Amino acid sequence: MPAAPPSRWSAAVLPAAAALLAAGAFALVRGALIDDAYITLAYVRTLALHGEWGVSPGLPANSATSPLNVLLQAAVTLVVRDAVVAAGIVLAGLMALLTHWTAGTAAALGLPGWTAALPAPLLLANPLLLSTVGLETYLAVVLLAGLAHAAVTGRARTAGVLCALLVLTRPDLVVVAVLAVVAVPALRRRRWAVGATAFLVASPWYLFSWVVLGSFVPDTLLWKVGDSWGRDHITFANGLTVYARVFPVATVLALLPAVAGVVGGLTWVAARRRGRAAVTVLGLGAAVHAAAFVVIGTAPYHWYYGPAVGALTVLAAWSVGALVRPVRRDGPAPRAVTTLSAATATLLTAVLAVLALASAAFDIGHGTPWRLAPISTNHATAAEYARVASGLHGTVVSAGELGALAYFCDRGCTIDDPLSERAPMLTRIAARRTEAGPVASVLYDVNYLFLRPAPYERGTTRLVHRAGHHPDGVDVGTPWAGAGNLLVVPVG
Repeated sequence: MPAAPPSRWSAAVLPAAAALLAAGAFALVRGALIDDAYITLAYVRTLALHGEWGVSPGLPANSATSPLNVLLQAAVTLVVRDAVVAAGIVLAGLMALLTHWTAGTAAALGLPGWTAALPAPLLLANPLLLSTVGLETYLAVVLLAGLAHAAVTGRARTAGVLCALLVLTRPDLVVVAVLAVVAVPALRRRRWAVGATAFLVASPWYLFSWVVLGSFVPDTLLWKVGDSWGRDHITFANGLTVYARVFPVATVLALLPAVAGVVGGLTWVAARRRGRAAVTVLGLGAAVHAAAFVVIGTAPYHWYYGPAVGALTVLAAWSVGALVRPVRRDGPAPRAVTTLSAATATLLTAVLAVLALASAAFDIGHGTPWRLAPISTNHATAAEYARVASGLHGTVVSAGELGALAYFCDRGCTIDDPLSERAPMLTRIAARRTEAGPVASVLYDVNYLFLRPAPYERGTTRLVHRAGHHPDGVDVGTPWAGAGNLLVVPVG
């Protein structure tokens, strides 16, 4: 029997409300975007206004981790002529799309229509996710929800498109795409259709990247494998302990919805057979994606946790609707299962409501608007970097962070950094190739088959970060780095 179409309320009003809520959230955070978000925005502006792929015009680079995020925001920037505004418009569109897909999933599974109203507020109140606005985190979460919707409804070609978009959003999300095709029966039966569609959608970009940009994947992907922080070698596996120590309230509020998603997903599997594909994609997919970061041993950048946290948050929201009506395909659920389902639905509803309110109160209490993201590992705020950038001229060697400096300099200066200039990045890649074993060496050779030498604008001055406040330079400071000072000195 075909699923009933979503009601007009679910199909039109709720997506529009989600977009408006996202616009309000962006107004709150737009002055506190993290430095890596400004790297993306610099790429966006350079592509939209100059037609070049790089942080700065005239300097080709391949350090943008998410090609799809750059392309999407650049398309909007072509119209609005402001990359920051474009990021807000994209966020609003993503929340409307998420709500639309949730309404479709609810209709397909016979869930209450109000299920569609739950994910967007939870995602937009999450301090960790809000601390990644401008990056690809929300895009990844929404595409994962879309893949779950395609898996539930058995739409193989749609799933193929979404698998391709996930890989274009972050190459590491390929593990979730593969999981969906292998573990969801409806997609596994049509795996060739899924694979062929995904190949047709993703291959043009990767061919362009390989031949024109000189690498299949962004240089940063290879650079950050085996990366860690500090003498204690903090990695993705134990990085949350660091965030819990420095940002305790924000970290707890960010992770509890994910815990609720785990509980909701497990109860969903026990209480109803329909819709298990959603639990597979969002629940098991989150686990597999996190495990992939553990295996490659990367550093614990907080946005790396975002796709898993966001996917589990969506699963928690969907689970509330699923557990209200625990219908099994082979007949009514046993009374014990029904009781468990009803109890879990009530508990999840209460927990998620409290978390949403507590997170919203925390977000507003953090400042209106924000000066600094509640989870940030930067040495200075965006406003402080803008003040420093106003006094920079020529080519300046970065002090380790370049996004906000490059964005606010615009054409007034150029930042010399491996993430913005290909030449110093190629030196690091050459060192990795020298250390690689026989198999990895062949992969490096194939990946960089079309690589060409890159121009290098060496810095004539250097930006130095010093601890504490000083009479010269510009004083900066964040809870992560403490009080500091940025001073421009001659190179050498």
